[in-house]
Amino acid sequence: MHRLFAVILLGALAGCMTSTPRSAPPGVCSTERTSPIQGNASTDELRQRAQELSGARIVRVMRPGQVITKEYRDDRLNIQLDASDVVVRVYCG
Repeated sequence: MHRLFAVILLGALAGCMTSTPRSAPPGVCSTERTSPIQGNASTDELRQRAQELSGARIVRVMRPGQVITKEYRDDRLNIQLDASDVVVRVYCG
């Protein structure tokens, strides 16, 4: 009886799962959709697109050797550039 209940419960839970990522609440950064940004030259348009894709309220661009604060902000997208202004990393925080 317990096995039957477990099978029914697992089947019900599987029906609730989706393969598409859930979007973060408005203003909260999420990098689930920002993979096309990495490897591109940094431009105003690219930064705006990254902000739209992430849902972040703030975008911070970081260049090599630049001094930055280390506080965590769930509404900020960080775009890390190399010496040629190419995006090498995109992350929230």
